[in-house]
Amino acid sequence: MYERAPVHSFSKVSLVPAKIAKIVLPEAGLLQLVDMKGKGRGVVATRAIKKGKLIEKAPIIKLKKADRLSRETVLSHYPFEWPAKPYVQAFPLGFAGLLNHSDKPNCKIERDMEGETLDIYALRDIEPGEELCWNYGIDPWFEVAK
Repeated sequence: MYERAPVHSFSKVSLVPAKIAKIVLPEAGLLQLVDMKGKGRGVVATRAIKKGKLIEKAPIIKLKKADRLSRETVLSHYPFEWPAKPYVQAFPLGFAGLLNHSDKPNCKIERDMEGETLDIYALRDIEPGEELCWNYGIDPWFEVAK
């Protein structure tokens, strides 16, 4: 038989830090991770998404210079630069790190420095079944699939 854990009373204490409370999860079932021929994994819309819509506020893990991900691992493909000293990179959680590159993107990703999130916005209307892509803003280190 298990003993019941004591019940604690918290008054005047916020159990959820303000930054975390601002995170907006994607609508249930709005996005799906799928295999994309010639690209590996990709994120597609399961329903129509209107231009300008905030699709996701993806939380991050901030990395200091000493913690930078080694370029010798596949994880080095995922961090975003994070210009807030002493941090230099942000490892995305959620769908933000899984969007593929496109020279004609239908999404953009913006850094929310205060909220510590990567925010995905629709640049145009996106149809159900369409892959969500953004422009990485650097010369790709891979051959861009058409």
